[in-house]
Amino acid sequence: MVAAGAMITPMGCNTKPQKTEGTDKVTPKEVGVQAYSVRDALKEDFSGSMKKIADIGYKYIEAYGLGVDGKLLGMEPADYKKVVSDLGMELISSHATYFTPEDAPVIIETSQAAGLKYLVVPYIGNDFRGDYYKIAENLNAVGSLFKGTGIKFCYHNHAFEFELSNGEVPLEIMLKETQPDLVSFEADFYWVKKGGAEPMDLINKYPGRFSLYHVKDANPSLDQTTVGEGIIDFETIINAKETSGLEYYFVEDERVDDPFGNLKKAFDHVNTLKI
Repeated sequence: MVAAGAMITPMGCNTKPQKTEGTDKVTPKEVGVQAYSVRDALKEDFSGSMKKIADIGYKYIEAYGLGVDGKLLGMEPADYKKVVSDLGMELISSHATYFTPEDAPVIIETSQAAGLKYLVVPYIGNDFRGDYYKIAENLNAVGSLFKGTGIKFCYHNHAFEFELSNGEVPLEIMLKETQPDLVSFEADFYWVKKGGAEPMDLINKYPGRFSLYHVKDANPSLDQTTVGEGIIDFETIINAKETSGLEYYFVEDERVDDPFGNLKKAFDHVNTLKI
C-alpha cells in the first residue's frame, strides 16, 4: 500500500540520511506508507496500529476507504486525521472508489475535511472496464472538479491496465487522453512489473505524470516480496523524481503475514538508498 521519501516537496524524496552532529545516529528519510498494508490490524485497533507505524519511523500516511458516504474507513475524516497527526505523522493521500462527477462533491468535501493533498482512484472494477477512452473522459471530468480545491486527483495502476485493449495499452490510453493539469498518476511499480512493463521506460515515456509512487517489490516470479528483497531498483526509480514529477512515495506490502515486520524491513531498506 506503497506506495510508497525526502523533501523536494514536503515528502523528502531526495533527502539522504545524515549523521546528527555529535552522534553516530542517522536521520531517517521521511517515508510514507499505504495503510492498507496493515488493514486487518487497523480493523482491530486503529489507534494502536497507527502508533506501531509511527514507531517504525514512517512520517506520511496514505489512507484507503474514502467513500461517497463522507467517511474515511468508516470514520469521520477529521477524527482519522487527528489520530495520525497526534502521532507526529501527516495524512497526505487517500484511495477512494471509482466515481463519477455526480459523486465528486462529497468526495471532495471528505478529502478537504481530512486535510488531504491527493485523492487517488486505485482500481476500476470489471463492470467499468472496456472503453478506456471513456474512462479517461470521466477522469478528466472528475479532475476538473478537483482543480482549485488544493487536492490533486490521481489514478493508481494495477496489472490489468497493461493488457491490450483493441491493440492498445489501457494505461497508455489513460496517460495520453487525460490532461496533466487535471489528472496525475500514482505508479505502483509492483503492478507495473507484473503487467510486463519496465518502471523506467514508463517514467521516461510519460515524464511529469507520476506525482506519487507505491514502493512495493516483486520477486523473480513476480509475486510480492519484502521491499529490498526483490528485483525492482527503487534507488534508480526514486532518483528519477525530476523526470517523473514525484512528490511523495508510499511503501505498500499487501501480504498479511507479519505486516508490521514487513513494513519495518521496508523502512530500513529505504533508508539505505542513496537518494
